[in-house]
Amino acid sequence: MRLLAVLAAATAACRTAPPSEGPPATSDLSERTAPPAIDLEGLEGPEDGDEPVAKQPAKRPEPAVVTDLPGAFAALEKGNPEGAASFLAGALRQKPGDERVRLALAHAHLATGATDLAAAALDLKAGQPGPVRMRLLARVLEARGDRSGAIALLQKAVGDPAELPARGELLSLLVAAGQDKDPKAVALREELYDAYDAGKAKTVEQLVAVARAALARGSTGAFHDANMVLGEAEKLPLETGSLEPGFILRDRALLLRGAMFREKYAASEAIETYELILQRDAWHAEALAGVAAAHLEGLRLAAASETAQRALQVNPRQLDALAVLAKVALVEGRRDEATARAQGDMLATSPGHPDALAVLAGAALARDDAAAYARLRDLAAGGNPLPFWLALADLLVSMHMYEQTHVVLEEAAKRAPDNAYVQSALGLNLLRLGKENEGRAALKAAWKRDRFNERTRNTLDLYDQRIDPLYTDIADGDLSLRLLKEDQEYVSPDMLAIIARARASLDKRYSLRPTPLRIEVFADPSDFSVRTIGVPSLGAVGVCFGRLITAVGPYSGTHNFHQVVWHELAHVYAVQLSKGRVPRWFTEGLSEWESELADPSWARESAELLAASRRKGTLRRLSELELAFLRAESAQGMEVAYTTAAYAVRYLGETYGLPRLIAMLKGYGEGATTEALMEKHLGKPLTVVEKEFETWLFSQLDAKVKGWEPAKSRGDKPDERDKLLTEALGHAQKKDMTSAARSLQQLIQGRGDGYVPRMTLGEVLLQGPSWKQAAEHYTKARGFRPESVEPIIRLAEVARRDGDVAREKTLLREGLAIDGMSYDPAARLLMLAAVTADAPSRDYALDRAAAIAPLHPLTLGGQALRAAAAGDKPRARSLSDRALKHMEDGPLAKGPVDTLVVLALAAEAAGDGARAKILAARATAEPKLPAPAKQAMERVRTAK
Repeated sequence: MRLLAVLAAATAACRTAPPSEGPPATSDLSERTAPPAIDLEGLEGPEDGDEPVAKQPAKRPEPAVVTDLPGAFAALEKGNPEGAASFLAGALRQKPGDERVRLALAHAHLATGATDLAAAALDLKAGQPGPVRMRLLARVLEARGDRSGAIALLQKAVGDPAELPARGELLSLLVAAGQDKDPKAVALREELYDAYDAGKAKTVEQLVAVARAALARGSTGAFHDANMVLGEAEKLPLETGSLEPGFILRDRALLLRGAMFREKYAASEAIETYELILQRDAWHAEALAGVAAAHLEGLRLAAASETAQRALQVNPRQLDALAVLAKVALVEGRRDEATARAQGDMLATSPGHPDALAVLAGAALARDDAAAYARLRDLAAGGNPLPFWLALADLLVSMHMYEQTHVVLEEAAKRAPDNAYVQSALGLNLLRLGKENEGRAALKAAWKRDRFNERTRNTLDLYDQRIDPLYTDIADGDLSLRLLKEDQEYVSPDMLAIIARARASLDKRYSLRPTPLRIEVFADPSDFSVRTIGVPSLGAVGVCFGRLITAVGPYSGTHNFHQVVWHELAHVYAVQLSKGRVPRWFTEGLSEWESELADPSWARESAELLAASRRKGTLRRLSELELAFLRAESAQGMEVAYTTAAYAVRYLGETYGLPRLIAMLKGYGEGATTEALMEKHLGKPLTVVEKEFETWLFSQLDAKVKGWEPAKSRGDKPDERDKLLTEALGHAQKKDMTSAARSLQQLIQGRGDGYVPRMTLGEVLLQGPSWKQAAEHYTKARGFRPESVEPIIRLAEVARRDGDVAREKTLLREGLAIDGMSYDPAARLLMLAAVTADAPSRDYALDRAAAIAPLHPLTLGGQALRAAAAGDKPRARSLSDRALKHMEDGPLAKGPVDTLVVLALAAEAAGDGARAKILAARATAEPKLPAPAKQAMERVRTAK
């Protein structure tokens, strides 16, 4: 890792989220007992402390003037529908019988949302309307919410036995109206299948019609058949003799295929499909809306909003894009905006649109308005309510309102018990509520009908192939704990203890006992992700669904499991008190505050991270904190969100007290907004609370981040001090540490004193003969960033080199008091405490090590020592044997040395003198072993 990247990130790095690439989930870990050397190769300037500033939204080019008919068709193809429409309108007046011009004009109007003008161009009284015009007019009617009119028109068009496209579109509308089992719909489906089998479906439009028939089946093979047929359609050359332009026919197939992929949660495939259209026309509104919807389904809210806005630049009435923006607004807590978009934009264009009704119903449930929800539900039930229920369920899941989701999906299941989408959504939500038997049954029912739903397949495979054979459940009163069968006897006691301690503390603070409670702990992050969201891509270590928590266990040494447990348990109380309606920023900040109160080393309050965001002007205000979570575009951006929320709720808690925060949680449960709750319970409007919080926050940051900062970190242009720093780094790259130190001293003496120069100078000196002088600069660095653990760990390294064990132990404890997430300092302290008979330090280090890597051989050895000291020699022997399980061969056979020292002492304490001697002999071969460790190993090795 590059030096300045390490230094800039020392306090800004995420403490609880797992690294992007960590060790595999296994029960044996190797470890570094010395702090890693900071690499001076390939140095660059300091890196930013927050995510990049968002780009300005793309602006659509102004429409160009079209002067001839070929140019009009080219304009329609390349994203200039206004220019095309202007010319084609005149061309149609001159040649009203030219059907190709008429249809192209209608498409140009539809591209911009001018449905009235499109309908006028498609007037059936003009000229000699054929099936193509009737189909296009039916699409216009459907877009305006007149489904019955569209169905009636298509029923006329299917009078021609050869008219397959009209049959496909009529079948799709009947299915959308909930009439998929109507004899007419069944007959249409069979006719289309027969036509395909007879080789009559040869054009893109005809193949699209067959694909619609396949999708109307709703059976296991439907997706396969539809995908296959649409693949055939894509491969056909663009038609040149059709009434509609060939690219429009091909787009129709691609749009259907993209929507089909989205239904199967295959978002990347959907986006790839839409991109085939956007490569030709970067402003194709329907394709952009499809991409936006795919982003939304992946909860990439910023990308979804930006893409939907692009679509609306072309077609301000594009319903799918409007739906995306309305849903995003609701998920982000902007209920008034969501309601306005759904009511004023969507329903005005298409009365009864299911997405609009779902947004309005979601807003009603968010504000706990049961009567409004019932009215909207009944309104949706007047047609086919399934799209409404499924859209509403997705929204509620995004809003973490799982109990309400269950109510909605149960209604949907009563209406459509055989619908695979309903059964899959119901099954996944039942699992979120801890109802595994019912959830798995629903998923199996869904799988029988649809074998192409990725979430259904992943979740069923997880249970069949991983959970059932490899995991076990442990009952402890009203707690059910799931964990890996292997080694559970060494892991479960500590897990049960921290859960009990956290619950006892939180029960008392919130005067509440959420029960029963279920916690599922997974060894493999992919298994955790599938159990949590159905796909193996979740970048987190814990999730709370209410009284069910899923988490990645402490099997790979990537995070402090105790902190995760406390954090997620705090969510349980917030969720129950707020009935799931608490905003993300509030519940995350509250959980961070609670875990910090439990152990200050767990604090997620990186002042440097927020100071960097402040300098760049990207720090969210209190009123915008929900967006900080929902629109974070990087891991660092999400860390800024967590850190800001942690500061915010600590401020609110320390200023106004926990009882008022509890009152706010209960108010959220009644559907109140943050603005109203602050007025009611804090006695001040949000604007005042926000300003007072910022004053407090900035004073905190100023106290914790001092001294000169390099240009990138301060968001400014480089000056002479930056040049000196760059010069020093250049010397260091060339191994010229003398010149590097000289440049750094000049920087420090010339108004450039700060954390980065001091840490860099300390590192340069540490690599040379004057390494003891590094301590002075690491100590100075601590003063500039008192919450940074990096200088302390480097000071401990200096003490180690100097042979000052007492000083090293003191520094390691100081470091652990700041950073509760790192294993190596705890492991080193544990070894030093063991060889110096320092039981308090041993227990302190052991508790930390057990929270991060309980199955690490060094941790197990420490547990054996503690068990032996307590007189439980059988337990000590069991722990020692498990620790030595993989020490005879493999990477641990010859070390690392700190582990060998602890294991030698553990084997001796457990009564296994022979193995103790072998391990002690291995350890004494290490020349840098501290004097107390050498003495202890010599004693063990020579014992009789």
